[in-house]
Amino acid sequence: MQDSVVLNLPINLAPPEQVPYQLSKYISAEAWQARLRAVVRKGSRYVNPRFDLAWGVLSFIATIAVPIAVFYVMLRALPLRGSTATSFDLFAAEANRAWEARGISFAIFIAIILVMWLPMWLFKLSGKKQVNRMLARFEQEDRAVKPNIELPHYFISRPRFMGNSIVLNVTVPGTAQPSAFAYGAPLPTYIVNSPSDPNAVAYTYGQPPVNMPGAGVPLYNQFDEKIPAYSGPAPGLYVPEDEKHEREDRV
Repeated sequence: MQDSVVLNLPINLAPPEQVPYQLSKYISAEAWQARLRAVVRKGSRYVNPRFDLAWGVLSFIATIAVPIAVFYVMLRALPLRGSTATSFDLFAAEANRAWEARGISFAIFIAIILVMWLPMWLFKLSGKKQVNRMLARFEQEDRAVKPNIELPHYFISRPRFMGNSIVLNVTVPGTAQPSAFAYGAPLPTYIVNSPSDPNAVAYTYGQPPVNMPGAGVPLYNQFDEKIPAYSGPAPGLYVPEDEKHEREDRV
């Protein structure tokens, strides 16, 4: 069963340097860092949130405003046509002209969607193809070095509209899932990172907790008096079993 690794690579941040555990036996750290930098550098040409935002606002305004304006312009420009050559119905002619104006307005609406949004989609798709073509060359280089083993497959998703990152997908040949005890496996965050609370318990192996005695109980109380050793319960604290039954019978 194949495994998959998904990496989110922001274009304004340095790519991660650590090789994922699933890929550690297929690629070195130097080659991994060089390839990630190449992916971010080439893919960032097709990821521009500010341009996408400006293009989206312009396209939205054009999609709404232009068909409405065309409708009213055509409503005045189209001539009135009668139903027959000998008779003329004003209400029917007005209705027919309104429907013709609506049809032209709807055609303009479809044309604007194709003109404004289709180029953006093709632009993002072209970026995906360019980066995936580069990743395919990387795979060919790996296959030339290791021709007899199954290698990972690298590809990116289509850059998102108004996104600021590149999503790199890596399909890894079926391997056992890494555990926290495997060499080089990613550790949980609560082990890698130190406690955020400075008063949290933190001590090394084999040492007692901070501000706590190593063993036993305190010998002195808050009045600096020595605490006597435990010598059993106080006299009369517990009622003998036979006396207890005798009192219950009386009740």
